[in-house]
Amino acid sequence: MVVSAMFKDEIIYITGATSGIGFATAKLCMEHGATVVITGRNTDNLKKAESELKKISLNVIAQNVDVSDELVIPDSLNEIYKMCGKIDGLVNNAPSIHTGKIVDLSLSAWKTNFKANLDAVFLTTKTVLPWMIAAKKGAIVNISSVVGLKGVAYMSAYGAAKAGLINFTRASAIEAAPHVRINCIIPGAVQTPATERAIPDKKMMEITKNSIPLKRIANPIEIAHPILFLLSKKASFITAASLIVDGGKTGDLNAGN
Repeated sequence: MVVSAMFKDEIIYITGATSGIGFATAKLCMEHGATVVITGRNTDNLKKAESELKKISLNVIAQNVDVSDELVIPDSLNEIYKMCGKIDGLVNNAPSIHTGKIVDLSLSAWKTNFKANLDAVFLTTKTVLPWMIAAKKGAIVNISSVVGLKGVAYMSAYGAAKAGLINFTRASAIEAAPHVRINCIIPGAVQTPATERAIPDKKMMEITKNSIPLKRIANPIEIAHPILFLLSKKASFITAASLIVDGGKTGDLNAGN
């Protein structure tokens, strides 16, 4: 059910949109009138997500895309551009997490973190930016992580890629100005399949919750709302910004605990 026309006639492309933050963002954008392109590498999950989103409106396009494949990304974006004549918004959300001690981590596993979390964003941005600049209109939102702000054991590769994404956001925003805006959301712990895989133990999940000042893990919709804001005209004077949405986790010195 469409609740507003905030994004009427706009095309918003979201990577990794079959679940979690990406799916919540797609749902919210569609509720505000957008035609949304969702991508995912698992065809079954993609079909399920498409079916769910069609309950809101028929303005959803599903693309089977593995963002770690550098040849597939530009092809998908070019197909959508030819079909729709434009891409107004881009959300780079698709994550890939390969953990391990630095001394045990293979170079291949290290590079995999960069392929999905940083290289893919470079490719999507490189592809859509000329179109947006020519149209003198567009907004890109990149999804980083608090792991890109703090040192986290066993997550050196993922953290390095997400830290790089924060800087890439700033640099690309300067190049995209004055008509195209590029910003970054930095989420903390969010209740997604990826988080459940990373923290499968109930006790560890409770410890994680209690380490957050708001004493809970975010619902994906709580990240989707800030993404929606940054995509919208309401954020018309915001670019090269990094918005932390982590329940206060990185703001807490945690002294004495």
